[in-house]
Order: sequence, then structure tokens, then C-alpha cells
Amino acid sequence: MAGSVALVIALAVVGAVSLAWNAALDARHSLAVTRTLGATPGQANRALVLAQLLPALPAAALGAPAGAGLYGLLHAGPMAAAGPGPADSALLVAGTLLGLAAVTAVPTRVDTHRPVHVVLAGARR
Repeated sequence: MAGSVALVIALAVVGAVSLAWNAALDARHSLAVTRTLGATPGQANRALVLAQLLPALPAAALGAPAGAGLYGLLHAGPMAAAGPGPADSALLVAGTLLGLAAVTAVPTRVDTHRPVHVVLAGARR
């Protein structure tokens, strides 16, 4: 069981990193145009991180109680172990969101520190 849980967590991490990297690649040209119009690289980076966190926040806020409820339904009975408490769920949601922000910020930071003219010249080819 522990091996299955570790495998699912590893797959989730790989999926999150892949999604964040692809989002940064897709937004490369839009961020370059934004920087041309006056945004700093830090502002462009924060904008993409926020764009990734907006759909993740309600998903995590709804998914944690739903997971705890499902755990309670599947492990009912006299020998049932106690499920995660509200504090554990809140820490899990916060950790997940911080992790997603970190894996989104790294590739975006790399892309926003490339010269704008190089990014935009690559769009024409």
C-alpha cells in the first residue's frame, strides 16, 4: 500500500512539473509582449504563477475535505484509524500550493530573463 501511495505521489509531482514547464513555454511570447509594454521580469513571473494558482486553490480546497470524507467512508468500523484532521488538511493544501508555485516560478524565471527581442524573433520563425 505504501508503495502505491508513493507511486501516485511521484506521478503527481511529475505531472505538476510537466504542466508548469509547458505553461511557461506556452506563455513565453505573451510574457515577452507584456515585458515590451513595461512589465518587469518579476511582475511577469508573478503573473504566471498567480495564473497557475487560481484554478489550483479551489481544487485543493475542495479536494482535501472530499478526500478526508472518502477516507472516512472507506475506513469505517471498530478498527478504523483516525483520518487526517483539519490542521493536517490545511497544511497539505498550503504545501501543495507552495510546491506548485515553486515549480511554476523556476521555468518562468528562466524565460523572463531572456532578452525580449530573442523571444519575439523566435516567434516569427
